[in-house]
Amino acid sequence: MITEETARKQLETLHQEGSAFVAAFAAEQETEPFEVGYQRWYSRALPLMKQLAPERYSEFQRYYSRDPKQHIHWQCDHVIQDYIWGLDASSFDVREEAARCFTSQLAILKSVADRLAWMALDTEDQTVRGLQLTLLETARDLIKISERAAGALAGTVLEAHLSRLAARHQVKLKKSSPPAGELADALKEARVLDVPAWSQATWLSEIHGRCIKEGQEPTKLQVRDLIDGTRWLLSNVF
Repeated sequence: MITEETARKQLETLHQEGSAFVAAFAAEQETEPFEVGYQRWYSRALPLMKQLAPERYSEFQRYYSRDPKQHIHWQCDHVIQDYIWGLDASSFDVREEAARCFTSQLAILKSVADRLAWMALDTEDQTVRGLQLTLLETARDLIKISERAAGALAGTVLEAHLSRLAARHQVKLKKSSPPAGELADALKEARVLDVPAWSQATWLSEIHGRCIKEGQEPTKLQVRDLIDGTRWLLSNVF
């Protein structure tokens, strides 16, 4: 996987080159044959799209060529290959349609560049969430040895998740490291948590308190609730 910085530079270069080329092509002022300049650009852009935006790869490719598996096409279904292959069409301007398709590809390319920071954030979130889910499974195994230790570990995951929620949604906190219950209250006030989610988070924080305070013994059922409830929050509240 290429780095975000490298991907951003490559996307910016391709967008600049493509924008200049399609502008010259639309004005019929290109300095080299369209099929030469475009194919050089497309050959670099296509694999980058496949790597960075696989969910939009087919759409990007579709502006260049038709899907061979699709036997029925609309009258306005034009692609760049029509111009490259020299399609003789009396009902539409092949050159104009090629420029339009190229412009659409450039728009997709620009959107991928714009979302790179979000992609990096999503990757980081997925990594953290994966680690937290692993810790919850470790806590589940710990129940056999010590309910208190298992609950303490699961409660740590709960607090970390609520803290990340507060940071992501820019929730103002009265303390630098508030406990889970206070985090839940702040998130509810900021409307990050609805009432059912807040109620669950509050109950889970109470179980966590029993696990870390002397004189209060959590039950196995409560610790399992803490683990399962925290897992649900990790998977459903972002």
